[in-house]
Amino acid sequence: MSVERRSSIEDLANEIWLEMFDYLDWINLFSTFYGLNKRINQLLMCIKILSVYSSYLINQSDRIYLCFKEFPLDEFKQLQHFRLTYDYPYDESLNIAKYFRSFSTLKSFIIDGNYDENCRCTNEFTTIIFRQYCPFLQHLHLHGNVFEQEVQITENICTFNFPFLRHVHVNKLPFHLAIQLLNQCTHLHSFSSILYNYPSEENVVVLPDRIRIGLPLLKKLHLGEDNFYEKETSSTFLELFLPCCPNLCAFNFHIRFNDCYANRDKFLSPNWWKLTLASNNKLNRIFLHLHWWTRDIRNNGFEKIQRFGASPFFIAFNVDIKYEFKSEFMRSLEYDLYIKN
Repeated sequence: MSVERRSSIEDLANEIWLEMFDYLDWINLFSTFYGLNKRINQLLMCIKILSVYSSYLINQSDRIYLCFKEFPLDEFKQLQHFRLTYDYPYDESLNIAKYFRSFSTLKSFIIDGNYDENCRCTNEFTTIIFRQYCPFLQHLHLHGNVFEQEVQITENICTFNFPFLRHVHVNKLPFHLAIQLLNQCTHLHSFSSILYNYPSEENVVVLPDRIRIGLPLLKKLHLGEDNFYEKETSSTFLELFLPCCPNLCAFNFHIRFNDCYANRDKFLSPNWWKLTLASNNKLNRIFLHLHWWTRDIRNNGFEKIQRFGASPFFIAFNVDIKYEFKSEFMRSLEYDLYIKN
C-alpha cells in the first residue's frame, strides 16, 4: 500500500514560481521569499519583470534599507521589464535610476515620477537615462510631473545607444534630444513627446540626412508644443518632418500659442494642414488640439474654427470638431479647438 505524500509549495516548478514573482514588487519579493532556501534565492535573481515603489524604500522599517543594500538591483541579470514609481519625494540616497545601466537584457523601462514637488531630479534622471547602452531596449516610457520640467542639458551630453528602440513616450523633451532619438533609433514605430527649445527663427531647422531619407517604420506620432509667449518654429519642423514619415497611420498634435504671429496662423489654416500632410496617404487617425489666445478682439477665432468644419480635407477624415471659449473682459479671448476622428 503506497503512502501518499502531501505536496508543498516548494514542489512547484520553476516556471510557476517565476510567474508568481511577476505580480509582486521588489520589496514584497524580498520580504516574503528571499532567504527561504538557495533555490528560491536563485529564482529571485532570474525574474524578468520588476516593479519598485519609492515609498516602500522611504516609509517602511529598517529592514527595507537592509533590503536595498543586501538585495541589490544589479544582481538581476535577466531582467527584461523594469518599472520605477516615484510616489514619494525624491531622495538621492535611494536613487534607483542609477542601476538602470546594470540591466543589459532590458526590453522595457518605465518611470512614473509624480511626487517630486520641486522636480529636483529631472536633470539627473534625464542625464542618467540618456547615457546608457541598452542593446535590447524596445520601450522607453517616462511620465509624471518630474518629466514635465525643462531640463538643462547640452546637445553633446546624451550618449545613449538604443539600437532596437521601438516606442518612445516621454512627457517633454528638448528639441535637439528628440531629433537625436529620431535620427539614431532606426526601428522606431511610435514617438510621443511635447518638444521645447526649437531653433529660433534666425536658425533654419535642419534635419539629419537619415531622417530626410525617411522613417518608414514610424507609424504613430504624438507631438506637442507648450509655449504661450515665445516665437518658435514647430510649424517649420512639421513641414519638413511629416513628409519623412510615409507610413504614418496616427498623428496627434497639441499646441498652446498666442495668435499674434504669422507662423502661428498656419496652425489655424486647414489648407496648411492639407499641404503639410499631403504625403501621409496612409494616415487614418488624426487628433489636433489647438489652444490659443489673443488680445485683439477683432481676431475672430470662431471664423477660424468654421474653416475646419467646411474643409473637404477634414471632412474626408470624418472628424468630430469641438471647441471651448473663454473671455476676460477687455483683456483676452481664449479658444480650445479639438479635431478628432
